[in-house]
Amino acid sequence: MLRSLIVALALASPLLAQTPTKATPDYTGGEAQVVEAFKDPKAWVREELWVEAEFDTDGDGKKDRMHVDVTRPRQTDTEGLTVPVIYETSPYFSGVSSTDSKYFWDPHQEVHGKPNPREHAPPIPFQRRSPRISDGLVGNWVPRGFAVVHSESPGTGLSQGSPSVGGENESLAPKAVVDWLNGRAKGFKKPTGDDKVEAYWSTGKVGMTGTSYNGTLPLACALTGVEGLEAIIPVSLNSSYYHYYRSNGLVRHPGGYMGEDMDVLFDFIDSGDPARRAYGQKHVRDEVLLKSIDRVSGDYNDFWEARDYWKQLDQVHAAVLLAHGLNDWNVMPEHSVHLYTEFKKRGVPTQLYLHQGGHGGDPPLQMMNRWFTRYLCDVENGVEDDPKCFVVREGARTPTRRS
Repeated sequence: MLRSLIVALALASPLLAQTPTKATPDYTGGEAQVVEAFKDPKAWVREELWVEAEFDTDGDGKKDRMHVDVTRPRQTDTEGLTVPVIYETSPYFSGVSSTDSKYFWDPHQEVHGKPNPREHAPPIPFQRRSPRISDGLVGNWVPRGFAVVHSESPGTGLSQGSPSVGGENESLAPKAVVDWLNGRAKGFKKPTGDDKVEAYWSTGKVGMTGTSYNGTLPLACALTGVEGLEAIIPVSLNSSYYHYYRSNGLVRHPGGYMGEDMDVLFDFIDSGDPARRAYGQKHVRDEVLLKSIDRVSGDYNDFWEARDYWKQLDQVHAAVLLAHGLNDWNVMPEHSVHLYTEFKKRGVPTQLYLHQGGHGGDPPLQMMNRWFTRYLCDVENGVEDDPKCFVVREGARTPTRRS
Protein backbone atom coordinates (compact mmCIF):
# COMPACT_ATOMS: atom_id res chain seq x y z
CA MET A 1 0.00 0.00 0.00
CA LEU A 2 2.74 2.43 1.01
CA ARG A 3 4.80 1.55 -2.05
CA SER A 4 1.79 2.11 -4.30
CA LEU A 5 1.20 5.53 -2.75
CA ILE A 6 4.85 6.55 -3.28
CA VAL A 7 4.68 5.45 -6.93
CA ALA A 8 1.45 7.38 -7.44
CA LEU A 9 2.94 10.57 -5.98
CA ALA A 10 6.07 10.17 -8.09
CA LEU A 11 3.96 9.86 -11.22
CA ALA A 12 1.79 12.83 -10.25
CA SER A 13 4.58 15.23 -9.33
CA PRO A 14 5.71 15.95 -12.92
CA LEU A 15 2.10 16.81 -13.77
CA LEU A 16 1.87 19.11 -10.78
CA ALA A 17 5.12 20.78 -11.77
CA GLN A 18 3.72 21.45 -15.23
CA THR A 19 0.65 23.32 -13.97
CA PRO A 20 0.80 26.67 -15.80
CA THR A 21 1.15 29.80 -13.69
CA LYS A 22 -0.83 32.93 -14.42
CA ALA A 23 0.96 35.85 -16.04
CA THR A 24 1.38 38.79 -13.68
CA PRO A 25 2.90 42.27 -14.02
CA ASP A 26 6.51 42.72 -12.91
CA TYR A 27 7.45 45.86 -10.97
CA THR A 28 11.12 45.10 -10.39
CA GLY A 29 13.03 48.26 -9.49
CA GLY A 30 9.82 50.20 -8.98
CA GLU A 31 9.00 50.25 -12.69
CA ALA A 32 6.60 48.17 -14.77
CA GLN A 33 8.78 45.74 -16.72
CA VAL A 34 8.07 44.11 -20.07
CA VAL A 35 6.55 40.68 -19.39
CA GLU A 36 7.10 37.97 -21.99
CA ALA A 37 3.50 36.76 -21.75
CA PHE A 38 2.18 40.25 -22.61
CA LYS A 39 4.49 40.96 -25.58
CA ASP A 40 2.83 39.29 -28.55
CA PRO A 41 0.63 41.83 -30.43
CA LYS A 42 -1.20 38.94 -32.13
CA ALA A 43 -2.49 37.86 -28.74
CA TRP A 44 -3.72 41.25 -27.60
CA VAL A 45 -7.44 41.83 -27.26
CA ARG A 46 -8.58 44.78 -29.38
CA GLU A 47 -12.08 46.18 -29.24
CA GLU A 48 -14.07 49.19 -30.37
CA LEU A 49 -16.97 50.85 -28.61
CA TRP A 50 -18.88 54.09 -28.02
CA VAL A 51 -19.13 55.58 -24.50
CA GLU A 52 -22.19 57.65 -23.67
CA ALA A 53 -21.38 61.12 -22.29
CA GLU A 54 -23.70 63.34 -20.25
CA PHE A 55 -24.24 66.01 -22.92
CA ASP A 56 -25.89 66.58 -26.30
CA THR A 57 -23.84 68.99 -28.42
CA ASP A 58 -25.10 68.14 -31.90
CA GLY A 59 -28.75 69.02 -31.33
CA ASP A 60 -30.28 65.61 -32.00
CA GLY A 61 -31.88 65.31 -28.56
CA LYS A 62 -29.74 62.30 -27.60
CA LYS A 63 -26.66 62.04 -25.41
CA ASP A 64 -23.49 62.06 -27.49
CA ARG A 65 -21.41 58.91 -27.71
CA MET A 66 -17.61 59.02 -27.86
CA HIS A 67 -15.71 56.66 -30.15
CA VAL A 68 -13.22 54.55 -28.15
CA ASP A 69 -10.71 51.79 -28.83
CA VAL A 70 -9.07 49.42 -26.35
CA THR A 71 -5.92 47.27 -26.54
CA ARG A 72 -5.22 44.93 -23.61
CA PRO A 73 -3.33 41.73 -22.74
CA ARG A 74 -5.23 38.54 -23.63
CA GLN A 75 -4.85 37.44 -20.00
CA THR A 76 -7.61 39.92 -19.14
CA ASP A 77 -9.93 37.43 -20.84
CA THR A 78 -8.19 34.08 -20.36
CA GLU A 79 -6.94 34.45 -16.78
CA GLY A 80 -9.19 37.08 -15.22
CA LEU A 81 -6.34 39.60 -15.00
CA THR A 82 -7.39 43.18 -14.25
CA VAL A 83 -5.11 45.99 -15.39
CA PRO A 84 -4.76 49.78 -15.10
CA VAL A 85 -5.20 51.99 -18.16
CA ILE A 86 -3.08 54.46 -20.10
CA TYR A 87 -5.49 56.73 -21.99
CA GLU A 88 -5.06 59.33 -24.75
CA THR A 89 -7.85 61.39 -26.26
CA SER A 90 -7.51 63.72 -29.23
CA PRO A 91 -9.36 65.83 -31.80
CA TYR A 92 -6.65 64.97 -34.37
CA PHE A 93 -7.04 61.21 -34.90
CA SER A 94 -9.32 61.56 -37.96
CA GLY A 95 -7.48 64.34 -39.74
CA VAL A 96 -7.26 68.11 -39.74
CA SER A 97 -7.87 70.97 -42.16
CA SER A 98 -5.42 73.07 -44.13
CA THR A 99 -2.82 75.23 -42.36
CA ASP A 100 -2.55 77.55 -45.36
CA SER A 101 -2.36 81.08 -43.95
CA LYS A 102 -5.01 82.30 -46.41
CA TYR A 103 -7.59 80.63 -44.16
CA PHE A 104 -6.33 82.48 -41.07
CA TRP A 105 -7.20 85.97 -39.89
CA ASP A 106 -5.41 88.94 -41.45
CA PRO A 107 -3.47 90.41 -38.49
CA HIS A 108 -3.07 93.75 -40.28
CA GLN A 109 -5.98 95.74 -38.93
CA GLU A 110 -6.42 99.18 -37.43
CA VAL A 111 -6.16 99.50 -33.65
CA HIS A 112 -9.70 99.04 -32.29
CA GLY A 113 -10.85 98.42 -35.86
CA LYS A 114 -12.95 95.51 -37.07
CA PRO A 115 -10.92 92.61 -38.46
CA ASN A 116 -11.24 91.74 -42.13
CA PRO A 117 -13.46 88.71 -42.83
CA ARG A 118 -11.63 85.42 -43.28
CA GLU A 119 -12.24 82.48 -45.60
CA HIS A 120 -12.99 79.11 -44.04
CA ALA A 121 -10.72 76.19 -44.89
CA PRO A 122 -12.16 73.41 -47.07
CA PRO A 123 -14.04 70.71 -45.11
CA ILE A 124 -11.94 67.91 -43.66
CA PRO A 125 -12.53 64.68 -45.63
CA PHE A 126 -14.50 62.30 -43.44
CA GLN A 127 -12.51 59.31 -42.18
CA ARG A 128 -13.85 56.15 -40.55
CA ARG A 129 -10.95 55.18 -38.32
CA SER A 130 -12.50 51.89 -37.32
CA PRO A 131 -11.98 49.61 -35.53
CA ARG A 132 -8.58 51.10 -34.65
CA ILE A 133 -8.38 54.78 -33.74
CA SER A 134 -4.64 54.75 -33.05
CA ASP A 135 -1.76 52.40 -32.28
CA GLY A 136 0.01 55.07 -30.27
CA LEU A 137 1.24 54.07 -26.78
CA VAL A 138 0.41 50.37 -27.15
CA GLY A 139 3.98 49.24 -27.88
CA ASN A 140 5.32 50.76 -24.66
CA TRP A 141 2.53 49.98 -22.22
CA VAL A 142 0.61 46.81 -23.12
CA PRO A 143 3.75 44.61 -22.79
CA ARG A 144 4.16 46.12 -19.31
CA GLY A 145 0.74 44.99 -18.17
CA PHE A 146 -1.43 48.02 -18.93
CA ALA A 147 -4.41 48.45 -21.22
CA VAL A 148 -4.24 51.34 -23.68
CA VAL A 149 -7.36 53.32 -24.56
CA HIS A 150 -7.87 56.02 -27.20
CA SER A 151 -10.91 58.19 -27.83
CA GLU A 152 -11.87 60.81 -30.38
CA SER A 153 -12.95 64.21 -29.07
CA PRO A 154 -16.56 65.37 -29.49
CA GLY A 155 -17.46 66.13 -33.10
CA THR A 156 -14.30 64.53 -34.51
CA GLY A 157 -14.05 61.26 -36.39
CA LEU A 158 -16.74 58.82 -35.29
CA SER A 159 -17.46 60.62 -32.01
CA GLN A 160 -20.80 62.36 -31.90
CA GLY A 161 -21.35 65.96 -30.82
CA SER A 162 -19.54 69.13 -31.83
CA PRO A 163 -16.08 70.49 -31.15
CA SER A 164 -16.10 73.34 -28.63
CA VAL A 165 -12.39 74.31 -28.38
CA GLY A 166 -12.03 74.32 -24.60
CA GLY A 167 -15.73 74.09 -23.84
CA GLU A 168 -17.31 71.95 -21.14
CA ASN A 169 -17.84 68.91 -23.36
CA GLU A 170 -14.07 68.58 -23.84
CA SER A 171 -13.79 67.97 -20.09
CA LEU A 172 -16.87 65.78 -19.79
CA ALA A 173 -16.05 63.52 -22.78
CA PRO A 174 -12.84 62.01 -21.30
CA LYS A 175 -14.54 62.00 -17.89
CA ALA A 176 -17.20 59.72 -19.38
CA VAL A 177 -14.48 57.32 -20.58
CA VAL A 178 -12.88 57.26 -17.12
CA ASP A 179 -16.34 56.69 -15.64
CA TRP A 180 -16.90 53.77 -18.07
CA LEU A 181 -13.60 52.24 -16.99
CA ASN A 182 -14.94 52.40 -13.44
CA GLY A 183 -18.40 51.02 -14.21
CA ARG A 184 -20.18 54.36 -13.85
CA ALA A 185 -20.94 55.14 -17.51
CA LYS A 186 -22.44 53.13 -20.34
CA GLY A 187 -20.47 51.70 -23.24
CA PHE A 188 -22.03 50.35 -26.42
CA LYS A 189 -20.80 48.27 -29.35
CA LYS A 190 -22.30 50.71 -31.86
CA PRO A 191 -22.95 54.47 -32.06
CA THR A 192 -26.65 53.59 -31.87
CA GLY A 193 -28.44 50.74 -30.16
CA ASP A 194 -28.33 49.14 -26.71
CA ASP A 195 -25.71 46.38 -27.06
CA LYS A 196 -23.58 47.18 -24.01
CA VAL A 197 -19.85 46.73 -23.39
CA GLU A 198 -18.40 46.45 -19.88
CA ALA A 199 -14.84 47.20 -18.76
CA TYR A 200 -14.67 44.12 -16.50
CA TRP A 201 -10.90 43.91 -17.08
CA SER A 202 -10.13 47.40 -15.69
CA THR A 203 -8.83 48.07 -12.17
CA GLY A 204 -10.41 51.52 -12.47
CA LYS A 205 -7.08 53.32 -12.16
CA VAL A 206 -6.41 55.53 -15.20
CA GLY A 207 -3.47 57.63 -16.34
CA MET A 208 -3.69 60.08 -19.24
CA THR A 209 -0.99 61.50 -21.44
CA GLY A 210 -0.58 63.34 -24.75
CA THR A 211 1.11 66.28 -26.44
CA SER A 212 -0.24 69.76 -27.29
CA TYR A 213 -4.06 69.56 -27.63
CA ASN A 214 -3.75 65.91 -26.58
CA GLY A 215 -1.89 67.16 -23.50
CA THR A 216 -4.48 69.83 -22.73
CA LEU A 217 -7.32 67.30 -22.57
CA PRO A 218 -5.88 65.29 -19.63
CA LEU A 219 -5.88 68.51 -17.62
CA ALA A 220 -9.42 69.30 -18.81
CA CYS A 221 -10.51 65.88 -17.57
CA ALA A 222 -8.66 66.27 -14.25
CA LEU A 223 -10.48 69.56 -13.62
CA THR A 224 -13.70 67.57 -13.15
CA GLY A 225 -12.22 65.73 -10.16
CA VAL A 226 -13.36 62.41 -11.67
CA GLU A 227 -12.60 59.44 -9.43
CA GLY A 228 -10.23 56.93 -11.00
CA LEU A 229 -8.07 59.41 -12.89
CA GLU A 230 -4.97 58.91 -10.75
CA ALA A 231 -2.18 60.49 -12.81
CA ILE A 232 -1.65 62.63 -15.90
CA ILE A 233 1.45 63.41 -17.96
CA PRO A 234 0.63 66.42 -20.18
CA VAL A 235 3.31 67.44 -22.69
CA SER A 236 3.39 71.00 -24.05
CA LEU A 237 -0.15 71.59 -22.86
CA ASN A 238 -2.23 74.74 -23.26
CA SER A 239 -3.51 75.45 -19.75
CA SER A 240 -5.30 78.73 -20.54
CA TYR A 241 -6.84 79.62 -23.88
CA TYR A 242 -6.66 83.31 -23.03
CA HIS A 243 -2.94 83.16 -22.34
CA TYR A 244 -2.50 81.12 -25.52
CA TYR A 245 -4.30 83.53 -27.86
CA ARG A 246 -4.10 86.83 -25.96
CA SER A 247 -1.48 88.69 -23.93
CA ASN A 248 -2.19 91.60 -21.60
CA GLY A 249 -5.14 92.76 -23.70
CA LEU A 250 -3.42 92.20 -27.04
CA VAL A 251 -4.19 89.59 -29.67
CA ARG A 252 -1.25 87.21 -30.04
CA HIS A 253 -0.77 84.23 -32.31
CA PRO A 254 0.97 80.94 -31.54
CA GLY A 255 4.47 80.69 -32.98
CA GLY A 256 4.31 79.61 -36.61
CA TYR A 257 0.58 80.32 -37.01
CA MET A 258 0.17 84.03 -37.64
CA GLY A 259 -3.55 84.88 -37.76
CA GLU A 260 -4.74 81.74 -35.96
CA ASP A 261 -7.54 81.96 -33.38
CA MET A 262 -10.26 79.91 -31.66
CA ASP A 263 -12.59 79.74 -34.66
CA VAL A 264 -9.70 78.74 -36.93
CA LEU A 265 -8.88 75.93 -34.52
CA PHE A 266 -12.54 74.84 -34.65
CA ASP A 267 -12.30 74.49 -38.44
CA PHE A 268 -8.94 72.73 -38.04
CA ILE A 269 -10.46 69.86 -36.00
CA ASP A 270 -14.04 69.71 -37.33
CA SER A 271 -13.70 66.19 -38.77
CA GLY A 272 -16.93 64.57 -37.56
CA ASP A 273 -19.86 63.15 -39.50
CA PRO A 274 -20.63 65.72 -42.26
CA ALA A 275 -24.36 65.37 -41.50
CA ARG A 276 -23.72 66.73 -37.98
CA ARG A 277 -21.19 69.46 -38.76
CA ALA A 278 -23.66 72.21 -39.69
CA TYR A 279 -25.08 72.32 -36.16
CA GLY A 280 -21.73 72.89 -34.51
CA GLN A 281 -20.57 75.39 -37.12
CA LYS A 282 -23.67 77.50 -36.53
CA HIS A 283 -24.25 77.13 -32.79
CA VAL A 284 -20.66 76.82 -31.57
CA ARG A 285 -18.30 78.39 -34.07
CA ASP A 286 -20.49 81.25 -35.35
CA GLU A 287 -22.73 81.97 -32.35
CA VAL A 288 -20.21 81.38 -29.54
CA LEU A 289 -16.61 81.51 -30.71
CA LEU A 290 -16.87 84.27 -33.30
CA LYS A 291 -19.09 86.44 -31.09
CA SER A 292 -16.89 86.05 -28.01
CA ILE A 293 -13.21 85.99 -28.96
CA ASP A 294 -13.07 89.79 -29.43
CA ARG A 295 -10.20 90.35 -31.85
CA VAL A 296 -10.86 94.09 -31.61
CA SER A 297 -9.71 94.62 -28.02
CA GLY A 298 -8.19 91.30 -26.90
CA ASP A 299 -9.85 91.83 -23.52
CA TYR A 300 -10.57 89.11 -20.97
CA ASN A 301 -14.28 88.24 -20.72
CA ASP A 302 -16.63 85.49 -19.52
CA PHE A 303 -15.90 83.41 -22.60
CA TRP A 304 -12.16 83.38 -21.91
CA GLU A 305 -12.70 82.80 -18.19
CA ALA A 306 -14.68 79.63 -18.93
CA ARG A 307 -11.64 78.36 -20.86
CA ASP A 308 -9.05 79.59 -18.37
CA TYR A 309 -7.93 76.41 -16.61
CA TRP A 310 -5.66 78.44 -14.31
CA LYS A 311 -8.81 79.37 -12.38
CA GLN A 312 -10.27 75.85 -12.22
CA LEU A 313 -7.59 73.80 -10.47
CA ASP A 314 -9.18 73.21 -7.08
CA GLN A 315 -10.74 69.82 -7.92
CA VAL A 316 -7.58 68.31 -9.41
CA HIS A 317 -6.37 65.37 -7.32
CA ALA A 318 -4.52 63.37 -10.01
CA ALA A 319 -0.73 63.35 -9.74
CA VAL A 320 0.66 65.64 -12.45
CA LEU A 321 3.98 65.20 -14.29
CA LEU A 322 4.45 68.13 -16.70
CA ALA A 323 6.87 68.33 -19.63
CA HIS A 324 7.65 71.36 -21.78
CA GLY A 325 10.28 72.64 -24.20
CA LEU A 326 11.98 75.87 -23.20
CA ASN A 327 12.10 76.85 -26.89
CA ASP A 328 8.42 76.25 -27.52
CA TRP A 329 7.00 79.33 -29.27
CA ASN A 330 3.69 77.64 -29.99
CA VAL A 331 2.59 76.97 -26.41
CA MET A 332 4.85 79.03 -24.18
CA PRO A 333 6.57 77.24 -21.24
CA GLU A 334 4.66 79.43 -18.77
CA HIS A 335 1.65 77.16 -19.27
CA SER A 336 3.40 74.25 -17.55
CA VAL A 337 5.48 76.30 -15.13
CA HIS A 338 2.38 78.06 -13.80
CA LEU A 339 0.60 74.75 -13.21
CA TYR A 340 3.63 73.26 -11.48
CA THR A 341 3.74 76.21 -9.07
CA GLU A 342 0.01 76.05 -8.39
CA PHE A 343 -0.08 72.31 -7.81
CA LYS A 344 2.82 72.53 -5.37
CA LYS A 345 0.85 75.12 -3.41
CA ARG A 346 -2.18 72.82 -3.34
CA GLY A 347 -0.25 69.74 -2.25
CA VAL A 348 -0.99 67.86 -5.49
CA PRO A 349 1.86 65.43 -6.32
CA THR A 350 3.69 67.11 -9.18
CA GLN A 351 6.94 67.13 -11.13
CA LEU A 352 8.20 69.35 -13.97
CA TYR A 353 10.51 68.28 -16.81
CA LEU A 354 11.92 71.13 -18.94
CA HIS A 355 14.10 70.49 -21.98
CA GLN A 356 15.78 72.54 -24.68
CA GLY A 357 13.48 71.47 -27.51
CA GLY A 358 10.53 73.20 -29.07
CA HIS A 359 6.90 72.09 -29.14
CA GLY A 360 6.56 68.53 -27.84
CA GLY A 361 9.07 66.17 -26.28
CA ASP A 362 8.01 63.53 -23.72
CA PRO A 363 9.81 63.06 -20.43
CA PRO A 364 12.16 60.03 -20.48
CA LEU A 365 10.22 56.76 -20.60
CA GLN A 366 11.74 55.72 -17.26
CA MET A 367 10.37 58.87 -15.64
CA MET A 368 6.89 58.26 -17.08
CA ASN A 369 7.05 54.61 -16.08
CA ARG A 370 7.89 55.43 -12.46
CA TRP A 371 5.03 57.95 -12.37
CA PHE A 372 2.41 55.57 -13.75
CA THR A 373 3.73 52.60 -11.75
CA ARG A 374 3.45 54.56 -8.51
CA TYR A 375 0.01 56.04 -9.03
CA LEU A 376 -1.75 53.43 -11.19
CA CYS A 377 -0.22 50.25 -9.76
CA ASP A 378 0.20 51.34 -6.11
CA VAL A 379 3.88 50.41 -6.10
CA GLU A 380 5.78 52.29 -3.38
CA ASN A 381 8.75 53.26 -5.56
CA GLY A 382 9.51 56.56 -3.81
CA VAL A 383 8.70 58.75 -6.80
CA GLU A 384 7.06 61.29 -4.51
CA ASP A 385 10.48 61.81 -2.88
CA ASP A 386 12.28 62.37 -6.20
CA PRO A 387 13.42 65.89 -7.15
CA LYS A 388 10.45 67.97 -8.20
CA CYS A 389 12.02 69.80 -11.15
CA PHE A 390 14.27 68.49 -13.93
CA VAL A 391 15.90 70.97 -16.33
CA VAL A 392 17.98 69.90 -19.32
CA ARG A 393 20.45 72.73 -19.84
CA GLU A 394 22.02 73.84 -23.13
CA GLY A 395 24.37 71.18 -24.48
CA ALA A 396 23.55 68.74 -21.67
CA ARG A 397 22.27 65.20 -22.08
CA THR A 398 21.05 64.68 -18.55
CA PRO A 399 18.87 67.07 -16.56
CA THR A 400 19.80 69.14 -13.54
CA ARG A 401 17.56 68.17 -10.65
CA ARG A 402 16.02 70.46 -8.08
CA SER A 403 13.82 69.66 -5.12
